[in-house]
Amino acid sequence: MSYLILLLAISFILTVHFVAYRFFIIAFRIRRKRIKKTLFLILGILSFSFIISAILSRVWANGFIKIFYLISSIWYGFMVNFIMAMGLFLIVLIISKISKFKINKVLISRIFLALTVLYSIFGIYSAFFPIIKNLTVSIRDLPEEWEGKTIVQLSDIHLGQIIGTRFMNRVNEKVDEINPEIVVITGDLFDGMNKSLNSFIEPLNNIKAKKGVYYVTGNHETYIGVKKALDTLEKTEINVLDDEVALVNGLQIIGVSYPGLEKDIANDKNYNFNTPSLLLYHAPTDIRIKQIDHNNMYYSPKINFDYAKELGVDLQLSGHTHKGQIFPFNFITNYMYNGYDYGLHKEGYFSIYISSGTGFWGPAMRTGSRSEIVAITLKKK
Repeated sequence: MSYLILLLAISFILTVHFVAYRFFIIAFRIRRKRIKKTLFLILGILSFSFIISAILSRVWANGFIKIFYLISSIWYGFMVNFIMAMGLFLIVLIISKISKFKINKVLISRIFLALTVLYSIFGIYSAFFPIIKNLTVSIRDLPEEWEGKTIVQLSDIHLGQIIGTRFMNRVNEKVDEINPEIVVITGDLFDGMNKSLNSFIEPLNNIKAKKGVYYVTGNHETYIGVKKALDTLEKTEINVLDDEVALVNGLQIIGVSYPGLEKDIANDKNYNFNTPSLLLYHAPTDIRIKQIDHNNMYYSPKINFDYAKELGVDLQLSGHTHKGQIFPFNFITNYMYNGYDYGLHKEGYFSIYISSGTGFWGPAMRTGSRSEIVAITLKKK
């Protein structure tokens, strides 16, 4: 089955790039054979550039590989937008043929190409410059010390080949503006594509919060190696919660490592059912289910928060979905997660916020969602 999916994916990639080849010939009226051959070669290389650059980045870490990885990731995002533009272009051609209304194919193709480029530029900006998402959440029996105070959630930053210290410094500047009580990082801090993580120690230490920074692992930490990620974080002031509870001024922060519970939270010395609780877990799913395969992780996630409610959790903070990241994949994530792919959802005393992510992964582009830094103000219910 996996080989069939791989074959279909390769066939699709090659077909899309061949269509792009034909489109560019029409749009720019290319007639010379030498230029056609050059274009065909370039698109042939670009068709598998992201896969090749991803493989190379696991072996070598240098400036050339990083630039190659960045260009190929932008190209793949551009091709998603290009496919949609081609769909609209074909619709225009069909309408023109049915209505017998003559159009200038070259002019129309260039317009669609220009719109695709502009849309892609917007997507790149949306990915690299996170917005601050403000919301208010009411929690029962919230201690007076937390009334009106702010928690910042960072999720899915994906520090690695593309997202580096400059990006993290921009995030830190925005966090400083918010001046939060605590900062929580809900997994996928690293993207699993970098050989060394030492360059990220300083910017991670520069995340400022009055009462500390708390972190749980995500699925990408398993790709890069959980030990490698945790060894790096030991050199920072970030508090790692591995199926354990931290008590901060009367608010208990429950941190569950991905892919799911290994320890019984109820046995933790800091756990108290009657204490207001904040749950950190990477995926918007049941924390008891082991997300150990792609079926559980992506195709059939268990959207169930019963155990979190049994623990008395007031607010769960998750990420993972990226809200699809690139249009129209946001519709797919919304379907897969039964609407729990983004935003604030309330069920009685229980609430969950799913972040679209602070960074991005894969194509260096966001057209289906924005990169965000979540600022949550707490109120007593």
